[in-house]
Amino acid sequence: MHEFSVPASFTVEDNDNVVSSVFEHERDDPDHVIVQRLINGTWTDVTSAQVAAQVRSTALGLITEGVQPGDRVAILSATRYEWPIIDFAILSIGAVTVPIYETSSAEQISFVLSDSGAVAVFAETDEHADKIEELKGDLPELRKILRIDASVRPHSRSWPTQARPPTRPS
Repeated sequence: MHEFSVPASFTVEDNDNVVSSVFEHERDDPDHVIVQRLINGTWTDVTSAQVAAQVRSTALGLITEGVQPGDRVAILSATRYEWPIIDFAILSIGAVTVPIYETSSAEQISFVLSDSGAVAVFAETDEHADKIEELKGDLPELRKILRIDASVRPHSRSWPTQARPPTRPS
């Protein structure tokens, strides 16, 4: 087997982490369209500054809810625009993201929440939140159930907030 290597074109500083890139983009080019999201059938631009503000706001909300560095926070959701926003917010305050598939059974959800010791969980839909509410009595660490979207059912085909990378001009 042949092995090839190329020198890195970047440097990772001691205090850098995956969330650093969100705030670096905000600082370096706040008006840059970093993603587009589908809202009511229309792809809408989202700038670096808007993404950073959403991450910051979500992080402050988690802090307000008492989430501490090292705490585990679960996300029970399909892939959608809010997923990385919530993930970056969790990581930015030093907590740990615990992903749960949106198709997980009540038993699987219970196991993941119990095994991880999650103190909070983001539930994508009312149906997800209702499942967790039913399990809450067996989850002593779980303090808060937060809802991402209280109007979308898990088997709905039209998510109001799908995301895609922006198209580049030719």
